[in-house]
Amino acid sequence: MPSALRQLHNFPGRYVGRCSVEGGRGWLKKLALRLGRFPPNADDIPVKVKIDRAGQAWVWERDFGGHTTRSLLAFDHGSGCVREQMGQLTLWLKPEVSDGRLSIHIRRLSVLGLRCPAFLLPRSSTVEWQDENGRFRFDVSAEMPLFGPLIRYRGWLAPVHAGSRTG
Repeated sequence: MPSALRQLHNFPGRYVGRCSVEGGRGWLKKLALRLGRFPPNADDIPVKVKIDRAGQAWVWERDFGGHTTRSLLAFDHGSGCVREQMGQLTLWLKPEVSDGRLSIHIRRLSVLGLRCPAFLLPRSSTVEWQDENGRFRFDVSAEMPLFGPLIRYRGWLAPVHAGSRTG
């Protein structure tokens, strides 16, 4: 796995970068995004990410131009997936590394503690990679079966070094 991905996913840290967010249209999609505390639509905004350990879990705090989305990630030994709690949503994610890229697939979802039926499970096209400048790049997206695109946010992050005033 490239060093930018390894660093971000294995160690606490602070990152800054730029990001664009496209949320799906329609009341059902807007409700789903609100339950997950996802950011509103925005084009080329500053993004800050703070990653810390909390026992066996990781706390990710993302600041999308002033909108904070916080999640708690932990390995779920029973499913073999990473479990991510975001607001009222819990996702079970399966990472897959291939050709220097990390793809993340949604394997399960619960909303307000209720398991989503498989036929409504969002499909993810999430990919992370290291660009030619050594930056962490991300393209996170999810689509709802029968309803279409739910959210897509994409951009880049670079680590904030000790003594830096950007984080």
